Amino acid sequence: MQRPLCVAVTMLGLLLGSSRMEAEAEITLKLMAVNPSQEQNQQTEVKAYLPKEVKADDILEISDLAVAYDAHAGAYYVYGEYELKPGESLEREVVIRDVWVIPPQELETLRLEAEKTTTLLERTDFKERANFLREVVEAKLTKIAQRQQGPEANPEKHISDYRDNLATLESVKADLMVARSLLAQAKPKTSPLAIWRLFLLVVLFLGLLGGSFYLVWMRQLKTITAPTFGTGPTPATEDPRIQQREAKGEKPLGPEDIEKIIHGG
Repeated sequence: MQRPLCVAVTMLGLLLGSSRMEAEAEITLKLMAVNPSQEQNQQTEVKAYLPKEVKADDILEISDLAVAYDAHAGAYYVYGEYELKPGESLEREVVIRDVWVIPPQELETLRLEAEKTTTLLERTDFKERANFLREVVEAKLTKIAQRQQGPEANPEKHISDYRDNLATLESVKADLMVARSLLAQAKPKTSPLAIWRLFLLVVLFLGLLGGSFYLVWMRQLKTITAPTFGTGPTPATEDPRIQQREAKGEKPLGPEDIEKIIHGG
């Protein structure tokens, strides 16, 4: 049978198959092919590419379709061949895991990193810049969370929001990279009180050191100037016999007399 020159293949759209409040949401892709001929059967090929974010494990149901990967397009696609009667239409569904959501845990991890980095930079020259980066990161993460928790959007809008969120997420990571670079450059500020304490400790140390040197010097000076008492012979003028003669008013002894006294004469 001759293949038709024209076969209408229509993607009806993406429909959310379950609520986002559930643990795992699903999206349903509906495909439709129509035999435009009103007179003869036609062999119809159904083929539709899936969004590029979808991996093989994310395809949950494909009905009687087959799945293949197009390396050139970088995406999976579903396909099948059917024979349709004149004017007959064909409808198939493909159920996909909703992969267009950024995990809340990832957002919270980035938020905590921004807070921790700001705390570490609190006492540095980069304090104001760190606070500004934290506010920017908080605003971007809040925007992502609001998009994901907002009212149900149509599937095309849902996927579009996700791609916008990914771009915002990359911007957040770039901001955090800047904050980490500030952390690597930062030098903690020393408070005036700490500086005065250090100064007083140095002065006290130098005072104690100077005092100890002074005491050592005084001890050495006393040792050098102290009188020395010898144990040699008693000087002649201190001999008791000479002192007795002087007490009696006798004639002072001459050198010969003193020599005799010294030698025991």
